[in-house]
Amino acid sequence: MPKILPPQWSEFTESSAEKRLFSVLKNMPDTDDWTVLHSVGIAKHVKQTQGEADFVVVIPSVGTFVLEVKGGGISQENGTWFSVDRNDIKHVIKNPYEEANTAMHSLKDYLITESEIKDIGKTVFGFGVVFPSITVHGQLVFPDVADEQIADCDDCGNAENFKEYLLRLAHFWKKRNSSQITPDASHAKEIVNLLRPDFVGRMTLASQIRTVEQQLITLTDNQQSCFDTITENERCVIKGSAGTGKTVIALEHARRLCDGGHRVALFCYNRQLASYLNENKGYPDIVCGSFTEYMESIALQGGKDVPEASEKDTFYYRETLPQLFTEAFIDLEIPPFEVLILDEAQDLMTETYLDVFDIILEGGINEGSWYFFLDAEKQNLYHASMTFEDIKSMLKNRKSFFTVSSLTDNCRNSVAIIEKLDAVFGTKTKHRSADERGADVEIKTYKKTLEQGEELEKLLRTLEREGVSKSEITILSPLTFKNSVAMQLDSVISASRSDKHIFFSTIQAFKGLESPVIILTDIESLDRESQKHLLYVGMTRAKTLLYILANKTVSKYLIGN
Repeated sequence: MPKILPPQWSEFTESSAEKRLFSVLKNMPDTDDWTVLHSVGIAKHVKQTQGEADFVVVIPSVGTFVLEVKGGGISQENGTWFSVDRNDIKHVIKNPYEEANTAMHSLKDYLITESEIKDIGKTVFGFGVVFPSITVHGQLVFPDVADEQIADCDDCGNAENFKEYLLRLAHFWKKRNSSQITPDASHAKEIVNLLRPDFVGRMTLASQIRTVEQQLITLTDNQQSCFDTITENERCVIKGSAGTGKTVIALEHARRLCDGGHRVALFCYNRQLASYLNENKGYPDIVCGSFTEYMESIALQGGKDVPEASEKDTFYYRETLPQLFTEAFIDLEIPPFEVLILDEAQDLMTETYLDVFDIILEGGINEGSWYFFLDAEKQNLYHASMTFEDIKSMLKNRKSFFTVSSLTDNCRNSVAIIEKLDAVFGTKTKHRSADERGADVEIKTYKKTLEQGEELEKLLRTLEREGVSKSEITILSPLTFKNSVAMQLDSVISASRSDKHIFFSTIQAFKGLESPVIILTDIESLDRESQKHLLYVGMTRAKTLLYILANKTVSKYLIGN
């Protein structure tokens, strides 16, 4: 495969045709000594104040070729070129042949002027025009461009075909002027250095964040299929591991139902996730939040005696609060919801809570409309012994008939993070293909707490130097803030969200959420299954960059996997 500079298209690249060709060029076989430059600016353009070449391909022993890319439908009438959109509306565009021709001459003039190699202007130069979306060969004839200079949808169909097109293009230009010489390795290196002098520079971490996240914004076929399933069924359990899009789909389904005039409730257990849902629900009529907080608010409205925070224990949340809520809900004659949606539903799957859902949902669990999004295997921190089959049995025992849908494609984590997750936990995570793999997960070892603090401080300085903003970083720990290493750096880290501080959270409280950069701290042991579940949840919160600060024993295990 050739060297691509830059290795990923810019965030400013709007042309889908250029993005498509970028991927094709990137995968051309047996081209290790080739270099492809994308979006080459031309300050000294022969006809414009500032020009640009879509692609420049530099091939040692062959030549240098400028490619002009035109996507969509294309037509030419009476010497005028048009693009044709999906509605068959024509738009006048510049002559692509002329654009490619002037770009080639502008770059050639620049190289002759700037290069210390005197015969560089005698090497083979040429240009081609690429139409990735239409068929040209055998159907269209353009008077101002030869067929050998054109690549159409068949040539762009795969990397092998496009390589063959480039070699045909090279032969065409070599025949036009037999006095030209083929560029040797020194010519090729000089051309690349002059056209892209910073090609040896690496992508900054901030740039990697933008690139990886750009790849993750579209829905997969699997997610669309899940949408279709829940739209067509009144009751559905949606199973998906971390990063498969459960929260995204839960939110969108709630919005659609609200649009249809339904009284919708969207609940979860985790309070930070509840805040996120509330901020992003988009419809004030959707009742949304932490289910325990909702129960407490109704209990208080009903005049029930809710204890102080210090007096609340596990029994209170599992038994006392549901009882207080149920009494208040009935006393206040609150109308039941028409639809109940639960995100991270595994945290709420107890017989007592199911009894409550029976009361607040019109038709109850048996006949009402509900959608439970869950991961009962690796993210069940509160009922660790409960499996997906256990949850299905609980629902079936209530004589409830429901559909099961599975989300399988990880759309949150970079490929590098997914690979590390699979290595550590023995999973085989499905994910979409990606042009940018992302940075490797970094494991940082410490022996004592003081050393961990020094490693964390050093890492934060590196991220700042690389242009990563505080808002993009989240520090997670199995410990509370006052017991975590983060407390050593409380001048820059805070358990409260602030523009001036890096946010800290326990792993448990951050479940269901995500961040571009995650730093896991205080990883001391993986002896218990619950500790492994916490590590899994923490690792899967990271979208682009993941750092793990672990003691010597744990780090050896993580590095070895």
